[in-house]
Amino acid sequence: MNQSVTPYHHGDLRNCAIIAAAELIETIGSYDITIAEVAKRVGVSSPALYRHFKDKEALLTAVRELAHLGIMEYTTRAQDSVAPGTLAHIDALGAAYLRFALDKRAFFGLMWENHGDADERRAEARAKRTGFQVLHEAIELYFRQQKPESVETSLQTATLLWSTAHGIATLQHNQLLDTFDQYADAETLLCTATRAILNVDV
Repeated sequence: MNQSVTPYHHGDLRNCAIIAAAELIETIGSYDITIAEVAKRVGVSSPALYRHFKDKEALLTAVRELAHLGIMEYTTRAQDSVAPGTLAHIDALGAAYLRFALDKRAFFGLMWENHGDADERRAEARAKRTGFQVLHEAIELYFRQQKPESVETSLQTATLLWSTAHGIATLQHNQLLDTFDQYADAETLLCTATRAILNVDV
């Protein structure tokens, strides 16, 4: 019996399928899903989904957009309790990124692992407001308030901080962060690195 989990309302099949795929990814902890599995979850036939997505990769691309929205939700919430332009603001954004990678492991992997579409994803990231843009704006504000002479290096600094956070999050995601240091803590490492990059006394 084909019982749907995500209800399908007439005229909204594409969005229902995206949500169903996201739910399935989160449930099984992997993005190794099929169009048939998503169709069953929604309660329609596979051909019905192929009218909206040419293949699984097209569906995963749509789900990846939800993942980017998820990061924005995490970073937005993280900023609610800190003063803009402060070190605490930057720390909060980094911690939010680490939490997303830990809480949404399958989505994090889907966003960053190579699926042969790096150019497409790079263009998407540049065209949309993403977590990196939020970080860059926070760094610019921090520099204007704390180190005005450094504002011109804000993009480079944001890239360095994001690369560091992403590296730590990826090691954590792959359960390799404690390979050499069994006491390694992701958030502590990121806070230490952030202060080194910003040249802040610990």
